[in-house]
Amino acid sequence: MKLRYLKILVFVCFCLSEGVASDNQSDSQKLAKKFQLVLQGKIEQDFTVGLALGAGAAKGFAHIGVLEALEQAGVRIDMIAGSSMGSVIGGGYAAGLSVQTLSEVARDPDWIDVLTLIDPVFPTRGFIDGQKIEQFLDDLFEHKKIEDLTIPFAATTVDILNGELYIINSGNLAKAARASSSIPIVFNPQSLGKLVLVDGGMIDPVPIDVVRSMGADYIIAVNVLAFPDDSRDQENLQYLDADLLTNSKSHWHFPKSNESWYTAGQPNMAEIAHETVILSMSLIAANQVALAKPDMLINVSTGLTAWNFLEAEIAIQKGYEKAVEVLEKHKYNK
Repeated sequence: MKLRYLKILVFVCFCLSEGVASDNQSDSQKLAKKFQLVLQGKIEQDFTVGLALGAGAAKGFAHIGVLEALEQAGVRIDMIAGSSMGSVIGGGYAAGLSVQTLSEVARDPDWIDVLTLIDPVFPTRGFIDGQKIEQFLDDLFEHKKIEDLTIPFAATTVDILNGELYIINSGNLAKAARASSSIPIVFNPQSLGKLVLVDGGMIDPVPIDVVRSMGADYIIAVNVLAFPDDSRDQENLQYLDADLLTNSKSHWHFPKSNESWYTAGQPNMAEIAHETVILSMSLIAANQVALAKPDMLINVSTGLTAWNFLEAEIAIQKGYEKAVEVLEKHKYNK
């Protein structure tokens, strides 16, 4: 008799769980349909859209192009979560900076301008102190606090000592962006008590769950660390001949007028450290977006190195083109 009741209980639980799953799927489908109608201009947006902007250093300039495409499509962004460069661009947008302003700031610097923002320090916990960059951002963001922003915003950061993720949702916006983009070894980390805070992209390169926790109905995730599409066609195993290997050396020289400063070392120690971290983030991001299942995923492969801050226009254009492509697919349910 007890076994019979147990079977009935299991059956009831199964039916209830299937019903909940069906309801969730139904709600998701309804929301996708409503978003499609918004893109087609047939209805007003009556649900919230959250934007998860991912890490990627200079690749993150692509977020500006994505924002431009979303604006042109008539999508209202109601909340933003950003990791690393995503916190810089997302924070600026949440603070009221227009896409045009962000684009102008990104496109404007030459290599001399970039060098003026670098404050090398030794010995310490990173090659670059980061105070000049924080001051630049604070001026750009007009010294705003997160709680006073036009759009609700959160930035991610990680305690490198225990690997725990922290979400910054109050206080000075520039400090939050600085903490969220403190790439280990390259930048001095921020600290709070015993916490040693580094780049949020270390374990949360595309903060989908963060923007979900903020209450977004529909989530758009932007991964600027996406691998090129053609890289998927390569064989899993690639082989080299050890007899052909040589010791790699960096030959620094002062860059010429037509040469970008970041390539002059081919590459230097800081760049190698940076690219090592970015590669790890890229692999984590690929798995993260697959597991977190945002409603819309915009994968952008810029073709730029993460250290290439002088060709923002390429990244912006790549972000815009990819976002337009994805939006078109959602608009016509292709």
